[in-house]
Amino acid sequence: MISRLRTHFLTGLLVLAPVAITGYVVWRLFTWVDHLLGTTLRGGYIRPGGVPGLGFLTVIVIIMFAGALAENFVGRRLGKLVDTGLLRIPLLRGLYSTVKDIGTAVLGDRKIAFNQVVLVPFPIPGVYSIGLMTSNAPASLSDAAGKPLRGIFLPTPPNPTTGPLLYYPEEMVIPTTMRVDQAIKIVVSAGAVVPLDAVPGVEAPRPEPDARATLEKGR
Repeated sequence: MISRLRTHFLTGLLVLAPVAITGYVVWRLFTWVDHLLGTTLRGGYIRPGGVPGLGFLTVIVIIMFAGALAENFVGRRLGKLVDTGLLRIPLLRGLYSTVKDIGTAVLGDRKIAFNQVVLVPFPIPGVYSIGLMTSNAPASLSDAAGKPLRGIFLPTPPNPTTGPLLYYPEEMVIPTTMRVDQAIKIVVSAGAVVPLDAVPGVEAPRPEPDARATLEKGR
């Protein structure tokens, strides 16, 4: 009975934990976006504290409107004026250009960063780590090394958004056929979870049948 209860508990935990954690993350993100614009734009004039969800919808509408405006002639001219103005302010120039370049690299239509999984020797030769290819190193770094370098981001468990940025020569970077989402699963779980389809043509091993269960079924 105790063994059966323990099995039920662990099974329930495995079923509910992913749902609960995913729901919590989504709810926290929703709440954060919902409160970005303050109480007034959340409908504070309708009820104290605002209307839940109204701020979230307002933010989505603003983003969509800005995107639509940026795609036409007037929006492009206006965006260029704002861009030029911010780049002339000494205190904001560095921050604005950095955030803009990161957004273009990660969210742009022609993004090339973080879309290929590679293996690189780290932390010592003969030991390999999962890396995400970013972009070529600046010319000043490649010239200093005397050879072209590739930027590789090494995500670290359990938070894959943190990790070192390393530059390797092309011959030290080993390309793989693994998808980025598969690599992230391995990193987040610290290697405990290996996607079954990470290696094409390799089937997951089937668990051996329990002898006692087989005997009871035969009876």
